[in-house]
Amino acid sequence: MSDLTTDAVTQLNAYHDLSKHRFGGYAPGPETLDWDDQPSVFRHFDAAPRIELPLSAVAPPAQPAAHLFSGAGAPQPLTLATLSSFLRHAAGLTAWKVLGPDRWSLRVNPSSGNLHPSELYLLLPAGIAWDAGVYHYNVHDHVLEQRLALPAEAIRGASLVITSVLQRELWKYGERGLRYCLLDTGHLLAQCQASAALNGWRLSPHAIDHDTLSALVGIRRPEYARVEAEYPELLIQLGDATTDYARLAARARQAEHWQGSPSRLGPRPIQYWRQAEAMVQRFSRTPALNWSPAAAEMPAFDDAPAAHRVIRNRRSAQGYNHERSLSEAEFSALLRPLLPGQSRMQLTPARLHLVLLVHQVDGLEPGIYLLPRSAEGERLMQREVTHWPQRADVTLGSGLRLVHLKTCNTRKAAAQLCCNQMIAAASACTLLMLAEFEDTLAQQGAAGYQQLYYEAGVLGQSLYLSATALGLNGTGIGCFFDDAVHELLGIDGHALQTLYGFALGEGKPDTRVTALSGYHHLREPHHV
Repeated sequence: MSDLTTDAVTQLNAYHDLSKHRFGGYAPGPETLDWDDQPSVFRHFDAAPRIELPLSAVAPPAQPAAHLFSGAGAPQPLTLATLSSFLRHAAGLTAWKVLGPDRWSLRVNPSSGNLHPSELYLLLPAGIAWDAGVYHYNVHDHVLEQRLALPAEAIRGASLVITSVLQRELWKYGERGLRYCLLDTGHLLAQCQASAALNGWRLSPHAIDHDTLSALVGIRRPEYARVEAEYPELLIQLGDATTDYARLAARARQAEHWQGSPSRLGPRPIQYWRQAEAMVQRFSRTPALNWSPAAAEMPAFDDAPAAHRVIRNRRSAQGYNHERSLSEAEFSALLRPLLPGQSRMQLTPARLHLVLLVHQVDGLEPGIYLLPRSAEGERLMQREVTHWPQRADVTLGSGLRLVHLKTCNTRKAAAQLCCNQMIAAASACTLLMLAEFEDTLAQQGAAGYQQLYYEAGVLGQSLYLSATALGLNGTGIGCFFDDAVHELLGIDGHALQTLYGFALGEGKPDTRVTALSGYHHLREPHHV
């Protein structure tokens, strides 16, 4: 391991430990919040030329829910209609909540605190309805904003770029906010993959250095000096894109005709979270990510809505029916898409493994279970999880194999571990994701840290979609007492670290969700 990588790992470990919540105190963050100062969740570019995306054309043909995980189907051409459908189901609005005078939107992808740090850009080849160039997806207005027009030969195939506005998360969560930006990027990456399935498109994350990626979408240009900064996250190729990104970035740096000014999202921050900011500067490359191939057979999700309806119906449950037990079939269908080779919506090799706090599942004793997602993960968990060494394999009828650690009532422990949140206790099952932390950082440095959180977000989005397809609900849990989880399991050191939690079960109705569609303000047709 080089000195540079060693230094990066030291800084990563220091940041990760600093940003942990503990029983004795939470990670450094603001002690009070003025909600009038919350950064806007929508960025737009003033004076940028706009391309309207037709809402009347965003309902794709009815496809079974399993299609989201298998993705089989002939690719559709890139048109204004298919692009509109893709963006609507990759990052668009789905509903609105109202509580008294307050009103806020929901999207196909969840976000920590509903703060939505992610921004989505497109590098588009010349089409019938647009010029070749760099575009920003304005989620609120469902339009493309042209940032830079380019000659047709400059871009060969379409690509997506994800960035993060770190300040959106730091404003509420302080030093821990960077973790949530990375998780949200993973969720958005997975949702792009799910949306691509509706058009039969293939998405491929492309490893690239952050300087080049920033230049491609202009996020380090002078006009950003007056607004909240954006940081590069991922580059994703659509289909067989063959763009020379280094050459395109050089052209973008020299271009004089960038259009539009990024909107300011909120007042200047009164506090700065220097360790999170320093970590962002440490990230210099995107990790090399690879999708897992889908299995030949996927759960049928009988009686589920069509695939695009599953996407739009996804919600984060705010409360759970604690009397509702999951059947063995439901439990298996929820977890099977997380197993390697069982879904196109997961990254390979698997570096995250599951701890299951089973509260109420038919055929399973309440208690603590492990679900390793690889042979290496199983060896690591066998070595590092030192409590309850008398273990037993439990194989469900679907073939899903769990490792039973302890029979016990897990509801109180789940709530305590997850920052005393009752959603973790009232759900039918709460899971925690353990990452192969030490080895991944030693091998990849800062890119490995990004990769682990991206994978956690991808798995979380898969759980949301499988739960929705089954008529159930999920809730991502980013607030947990990190080392208390490790102490429960007897984990000492950094070989395994908890990155994410998730509650699963039957959610209670949220009366704040209105009957308004996500784009009612644009007069969305009722039949869409």
